[in-house]
Amino acid sequence: MNEEDLSMAMEALKHYAIQPVTVELIGQSAHMVFKVTDVQQSRYSLRLHASKSESMDPIWLASRVISSELAWLEALSGETDVVVPVPRRNSSGEYVTETGGKRWTLLGWVEGEQKPFIATAEEARQIGRMMGRLHRQASVWSAPDSFTRPAFDGSRIEQALGKVRSWSKDGRILEENVELLEVAGQRVLTMMHSLDRTPAHWGLIHADVIPSNLLFGEGECRPIDFGACGYGYYLLDLGWTFSYTHPALRASLLEAYAEQFPLPEHHVESLEGFLVAAQLETMNFWLGLPDASEWLPDHIDKLAQRELRHYVDGERFLFTGIPYWE
Repeated sequence: MNEEDLSMAMEALKHYAIQPVTVELIGQSAHMVFKVTDVQQSRYSLRLHASKSESMDPIWLASRVISSELAWLEALSGETDVVVPVPRRNSSGEYVTETGGKRWTLLGWVEGEQKPFIATAEEARQIGRMMGRLHRQASVWSAPDSFTRPAFDGSRIEQALGKVRSWSKDGRILEENVELLEVAGQRVLTMMHSLDRTPAHWGLIHADVIPSNLLFGEGECRPIDFGACGYGYYLLDLGWTFSYTHPALRASLLEAYAEQFPLPEHHVESLEGFLVAAQLETMNFWLGLPDASEWLPDHIDKLAQRELRHYVDGERFLFTGIPYWE
């Protein structure tokens, strides 16, 4: 962490009723994260909201949108037994602190073990129970009138397909893979547009329940980084998670999830589509990263020849086959 980053973080912390002792830079993706420890040894997550991806829509960095994320976190903390980062308001009683032309937020630090991948059926069950509880709360929660979060309505899938086409023109992505992406993407969009947006199927979702955003402790899974949360189909949330869950563990996750929140009919077929949808949604973000051309073409090649090929050919793959990362 350079002196400028530290200086900005310390300036932001002046707006909160804590006395920081140490400030460490943890990392950056959709925002820059600092770990803060105060004189009482309490720990916090200080976030600077600034993305390193050129593809990130500015709406995600709007003050009202960030405040809405924290409003949901506060509701989850009070209405469920899921351990989540609890937001701290600044000295003005606001969730978002604006200083130096930048937006900051402060949340309680969540303890737990972060794992590089989902390794066991028990870990999968813990994730399933946690997600079911999140979706159950979202299905009945009445958000305040000021609440504003983007929707996962398929628009970013269309954007991703457009960017992939431009990459294929200069040879970075094989034309046959682009064709598979387009066929799969259009099929996913047709499916999504045919589904009803009722509280039983559509609501607030985390939209990034992946290993790097999960902590394990005391027999439970604790989600962090709700920065991508928005309105979407609950099955899309599971589709993201299944993108990082081995096929052999997905049934365990689903069984635990269904104990907390009901699965719709024909959910296996839909989940395969939503897994593809999640990959395309995320691809739209990845395509804007400065180093994407170094690794994304290989990712797309494996995805196209495995999950996308099965999906386009109408073959079931949710619980079988070789995932794209192996």
